[in-house]
Amino acid sequence: MNKRIRVGGPVLAACLFPLILAPGPTLSATDRSVLPELAASYRFLVSDRQNGGILYTAGAGDLRGQRLPLSFHDSAAYWGRHVCPTADCTVIDRYDPLAFTLLPQKTPGGDLQTERVNTHNGSNIYDAATWQIAVMLGHRLNHLPLAEGQDAYGLVNAQNRLLAAGHYGDSRHPSPLQTRARSVGSVFVYNQQHIAEAARAYSFRMLPRDWLSPDPFIDTPYARFITAANLPAGNTDYRPGVISWTDWKPITGENAWAFFIGPLQAAHLHFVHGRADGYVPFREQAVANALAVLPAFAAMQAPQGGVYYAPAGTVANQGEELVDPSFVSVENTFSVYAGLRILEATLTTTLKRDDTLAPADKKVIADGLRLCRAMLHGGQLAPGRSTEGMLSFLKKYAWQDGAFVQGGLLDKPGAESRWLPSLSPKAVDVNTWGVAALEPAVIDDWFGFGASFTTWQQVKRWGGYGTDTVIRGVGFSDQDGNGLGPDERYRQGVLSGEWTAGAITMVRAMIAHYQAIDRASPQAPQASRMVDLLRQDEQAMLSAMDTLRIDNYAAAGFPGTPEQYDQLFTLSTKPYLYASKRYLIPFGWYANPIPSTCATAWMVMVANRYNPFLPGGGLR
Repeated sequence: MNKRIRVGGPVLAACLFPLILAPGPTLSATDRSVLPELAASYRFLVSDRQNGGILYTAGAGDLRGQRLPLSFHDSAAYWGRHVCPTADCTVIDRYDPLAFTLLPQKTPGGDLQTERVNTHNGSNIYDAATWQIAVMLGHRLNHLPLAEGQDAYGLVNAQNRLLAAGHYGDSRHPSPLQTRARSVGSVFVYNQQHIAEAARAYSFRMLPRDWLSPDPFIDTPYARFITAANLPAGNTDYRPGVISWTDWKPITGENAWAFFIGPLQAAHLHFVHGRADGYVPFREQAVANALAVLPAFAAMQAPQGGVYYAPAGTVANQGEELVDPSFVSVENTFSVYAGLRILEATLTTTLKRDDTLAPADKKVIADGLRLCRAMLHGGQLAPGRSTEGMLSFLKKYAWQDGAFVQGGLLDKPGAESRWLPSLSPKAVDVNTWGVAALEPAVIDDWFGFGASFTTWQQVKRWGGYGTDTVIRGVGFSDQDGNGLGPDERYRQGVLSGEWTAGAITMVRAMIAHYQAIDRASPQAPQASRMVDLLRQDEQAMLSAMDTLRIDNYAAAGFPGTPEQYDQLFTLSTKPYLYASKRYLIPFGWYANPIPSTCATAWMVMVANRYNPFLPGGGLR
């Protein structure tokens, strides 16, 4: 586990063709070294799966012909040759004539099949949101090509249409809004409030191509692991290797990205960026979707300002236990905070510049702005319901011992305290995303000059992945085998591509903050030293990310690299991998070293110095 890896440095730009960039953020030398390979990474995001990409073409209902993203590009060989030799992949799938479901037995092999099916067929709505931003960045700022006749904004808007339609992309029997978590009895109750209108409810976090989803082992030698029992006679929809979709989890954070951050940032890049009088039209699907679900987020906000993780009746990530409806994820609250700021900025500009607005439209916008501001800063959410606001919660409750806690129980009936923070495991992203979203100036104002910098030093100590004394990135938690050992050298548990990109974004936000300190200030010398150290971290992590790109990964020597990895994937594109090895993350899901939509999308953002948590991404 402590084996040193060989981390390659930046590829020399002189050896590769340069990309011509549109006016945008200023690029450092390291950014330029990444960009020559960016075209091949971008091609992964805009190509069909059979062509080395991540897209599929929907065939159902109003979505017919639309190209939509999946979360991962896996392969039967990855599962069969890397996972199954050390795990029992044997599974029996049994048909239930009363529920019309075909499901694996509850065994380790059944769990593995569910993971394979979800990975192969699922689109996490957070992943799709990062994809929306990256597609528009590559098109608008980097002038990267799409397929002939393909329109970048039309491509990303297909995801907005998917959420609005609310049915599976390839559904055999498309039913409107079947992917929305409307309240039914005691299931999917939003902070003791029922949302019966599906169009105003959260989306489930993972959307399949169809309810009956194929195992990637179908029609491969690994199909031998699968047995199907009690299949209905005469119904060819049910066959060995196909199982019913089982991931029905409406999660606040994923929905904030899917309805606010991804679509509105993509719309800003299309309609506003580079245009002095630009605005996102009120009739855009992205705006309509955001306004429709805004009251659901308000329903989930506690009086203290935190936002609950999931409606009551939601199943947890592992096992069959239900999520405690009193649980607040601080990272999710940061996502909602960022999303509301982006929605507020979008609506403000639209109200000011869209001269086609009718009086009724202006009222809808004004009502949306009032609700956004109440959720952010405190105020009335609905008759008889008010909140202190997210900023108050993040300052008073979420910060402890110089960092943000991952979450806690808020106003749980019968609890000994109104706020019971969860102190273990510690989460990397709540701190990296928290600093990037809230911004270092706010954190330093609240908790003292240098508080943001000190938070990063803490995260590195327990969550950093590196070589000797040099940080190379981060994992997921304080339980990954990362961090500094007794010899003050970094350990190498697991490296996350996506979460390291978030750390780079946070570090850059701190660099901008501390280098803006007035030179006449008594804090200037300290700020200068912090900037120097942060730049070292930024450059080291950028360099390390090259090794998580698929064309470099096999030779990088990561602990846990699958044997003969180059034979598991044969892609002409150059996506980034989700993680450096297969690993059960303490928060309840497996990381796999496979091509990832969100990791690749985040690297497009990093290459463009784009902070997705800020309105307009912080671009000049």
